Amino acid sequence: MTGTIIPAASQSPPPAAAVASDSRSDRSDSVSGRPGEVSARPHNWRGDPRVAVLLSAIFHTLLLLLLTLFAYRQGDRSAGAILARQGQLSEVVAFESVRSDSKSNDAQSMVEQPVAVNIGVVEVTPVPSPIESRPAETDLALQELGSDSMVTNQATLIRLPGGGLSGRTPEGRIELGDRYGATTESEQAVEMALEWLARHQRPNGSWSFNLELDPCNGQCRHSKRKESDTPTPATGATGLALLAFLGAGHTHYEEGPYQENVRQGIYYLRSVAAEAVAGYDWQQGSMYGHGIALMALSEALAMSRKAGRSETDLMELVQRGAAFTTVAQHSSGSWGYVPGSPGDTTLTGWQVLSLIAARRNRVDLRTNTLPDAKAFIESTSDDPKYWFGYKGPPGEPTTTAVGLTLMLYLGESPDYTPFYLALTDLARRGPKLNNIYHDYYGTLALHHSRHHDWDQWNTRLRDHLVATQATSGHERGSWHFQDRWGDIGGRLYTTAMCAMTLEVYYRYLPLYESIDEFPF
Repeated sequence: MTGTIIPAASQSPPPAAAVASDSRSDRSDSVSGRPGEVSARPHNWRGDPRVAVLLSAIFHTLLLLLLTLFAYRQGDRSAGAILARQGQLSEVVAFESVRSDSKSNDAQSMVEQPVAVNIGVVEVTPVPSPIESRPAETDLALQELGSDSMVTNQATLIRLPGGGLSGRTPEGRIELGDRYGATTESEQAVEMALEWLARHQRPNGSWSFNLELDPCNGQCRHSKRKESDTPTPATGATGLALLAFLGAGHTHYEEGPYQENVRQGIYYLRSVAAEAVAGYDWQQGSMYGHGIALMALSEALAMSRKAGRSETDLMELVQRGAAFTTVAQHSSGSWGYVPGSPGDTTLTGWQVLSLIAARRNRVDLRTNTLPDAKAFIESTSDDPKYWFGYKGPPGEPTTTAVGLTLMLYLGESPDYTPFYLALTDLARRGPKLNNIYHDYYGTLALHHSRHHDWDQWNTRLRDHLVATQATSGHERGSWHFQDRWGDIGGRLYTTAMCAMTLEVYYRYLPLYESIDEFPF
């Protein structure tokens, strides 16, 4: 609201003559008429202009308060239905899907096709943790970690700008790989993994966790678990494969062996984006699919922007995809399988990382989105601190690895002693070797913090992945480990996650680094 305010300095006192005149006029109605005698007649308030001014001020003040309250209620956000429909985004890119000649493949592929969705903000039955819950292997109490946990002087760390993607070049792969622990064998394993992923791209540009579909047609063992009721959207599989190619520096705009694979993957995600009131939606039954797809598109956009390209269509996808993510957040700060439902640490992890990737492209987010997400992650830890759980305490090793990584991205510094000790405990427990979800996030946390036990963790995990990769037949270049996550996502999920783990040296610049590695 607006108004005119007269500065106090401009309200000068009336001249003395005026004061004297007012004094004489005030006393002219006295009974005796003599100066100094007070009138006995009552004051005429009805005709007094000061009363009108006072009543006017009271009335307008009440009116302004009512208008303010009305505007506030109109601006208040209320939960409601998010309606989405499948539709063509534009005619800029004409894309044709190539149909398989196999009737069985056509029938099975129906589960991979996007459908019209009507998404409501609903409460869902709590989903039990897909990670086997067990007691903490090591108590994080400071007195039980030992004095040698404090050997590193964390004051030597500086914050780098956002864990950037500038290392994803042939030169960066060599330089950063040598610096942080890649080997000739690990780089060869990455190349073999990308070859396997390229051979398993579907005719429409997507990837599927279901290896019974073409082009694999069941030649690889360990497809996704058939009896599982956990959604495994093709958007999630496609996003994971794209992240592996992008992590090694392969893009849709630069010539290279996988340029067409990346381009077709991006076009697939573009073609199946569901138009929603809140933005673009890649769920296909699960917010996992949306978050992973958005993260891949955001990284592709960031790499093209760095190369000086203007990707307006890709920018629109990222902007509107991020808008859908923010609206889908639960009031607790988490994300669940369904938009607006209470979520868990693992689902929240993909949404947070995808939003941070979108923000790298200067996409605006709601100011409370990431702080609320951090508050949710913290709420899953009780005692000890930084031992994170699935939806709440008690903590578990895998969700702790996820939580530590997210806390780094959300501003927690390894210079803070309790947080540093939690990272130390993660490093001392070591990689699980058969749980790539735990090992992927643990690798990110220790790489980004440049923890002093990095070499020990990296050597053990790197050499294990090199040794366990399939080297012959149709499975050459892939991985599969028998664990609950590996069985749900199958060989494609495991292979993409292992490839990204072995790309960590150059995939992201560390969030923190030693000062002495940057000469003056």
